[in-house]
Amino acid sequence: MSTTDIKQVVKERYGQAALRVKNGGSSCCGASPRVGRGCDPITSNLYDAAQGEQVPEEAMLASLGCGNPTALAHLNAGEVVLDLGSGGGIDVLLSAKRVGPTGKAYGLDMTDEMLALANENKRKAGAENVEFLRGEIEHIPLPDNSVDVIISNCVINLSADKGQVLREAFRVLKPGGRFAVSDVVTRGEISPAIRQSVLLWVGCVAGALEDVEYRDKLAAAGFEQIDIEPMRIYRAEDARELLYAEGIDVPILEAGMQGRYNVLFLCTGNSARSIMAEAILNFKGRPNFTAYSAGSHTTGAVRREALGQLEVARVPTQGLRSKSWHEFSQSNSPKLDFVFTVCDNAAKEVCPVWPGQPMTAHWGAADPAAVRGSKEDVERAFRDAFFILDRRISLFLCIPFKTLDSLALKKELDNIAQTMTPVTNDR
Repeated sequence: MSTTDIKQVVKERYGQAALRVKNGGSSCCGASPRVGRGCDPITSNLYDAAQGEQVPEEAMLASLGCGNPTALAHLNAGEVVLDLGSGGGIDVLLSAKRVGPTGKAYGLDMTDEMLALANENKRKAGAENVEFLRGEIEHIPLPDNSVDVIISNCVINLSADKGQVLREAFRVLKPGGRFAVSDVVTRGEISPAIRQSVLLWVGCVAGALEDVEYRDKLAAAGFEQIDIEPMRIYRAEDARELLYAEGIDVPILEAGMQGRYNVLFLCTGNSARSIMAEAILNFKGRPNFTAYSAGSHTTGAVRREALGQLEVARVPTQGLRSKSWHEFSQSNSPKLDFVFTVCDNAAKEVCPVWPGQPMTAHWGAADPAAVRGSKEDVERAFRDAFFILDRRISLFLCIPFKTLDSLALKKELDNIAQTMTPVTNDR
């Protein structure tokens, strides 16, 4: 998606939002009208009642942000404040009151309709120390070292060139100036499917940076004493309607946004194969994967040969136990992202309903516990099962989860099952 495409769609959407407010409606992060003074989940209840009384109703209704930067910024009388992407002007008007008549509050916006609405709100508020500027946040129309404090409310993530925005912000700030913005950041990467959606860019989702990347860009622009303070934490579930409208798989995306996946391995007895798979993934996949195992008809004990094979491979065995799969079908059970059966018997059974709508695959492996013969024969069977599971889990961990859609991911999981396919030996 080109920078020009993003910018044009943002201008159109935010222009429409301003017109809705002027016509008696409201706006929500550039997407759809909101009810009352909030649009769940991101834009609701950002300003308290006292702040609402300080600005015109239209300024409050036109707020498209994800936070309240005026609550983060320490403003002093006589200072100069700049709001990047000022919209209907709510944060500019609130800041103008705090810096007083000897200070100045600028608002910068590229949307003509928003500028017209902001200037009307300025007139209604009687604010004489306010000026709204037309321009782009990548090219701020102010001289170097001219601003004490920069604020912004869920606008920088709409830019396709955030590094340029931050460099410009640093340029216009005076030495010792402050940068206090509210924005959306992510834990873990955003999938390409999200990045490529124009609607989700305007909806304050697709343009979000990882928190670490945001810090790096701030530092690269010259900022020091960088701190990110979480004000609200959202899950993909909070944007379910918007994501599903764009064809995004919410359960898998949600796990990816958090950088964490829950995986359950199933077999009949939960004494050997699924136990080894649980231990291997917890060892190799940490900290992004949490593995569990369970059985449809548990034996109640873990085979010592399975524990021995794990110990030989230096895989931790603490806490391993034989568990019924009903432990993972309760309302308070972990939300599962993947469920893998490792024996044919379990694959043929009717499974419980798992929390989280997980993706499933069958990774059948011969049952080492069914082997009868010498001690060496049994040990070899457990060693072979371990090797097959270890190989498959290693391939699983190499999947680029955030770059695949659901169909492509399911194909990858099924392909792994063909790796070192064993001769089935279920009891």
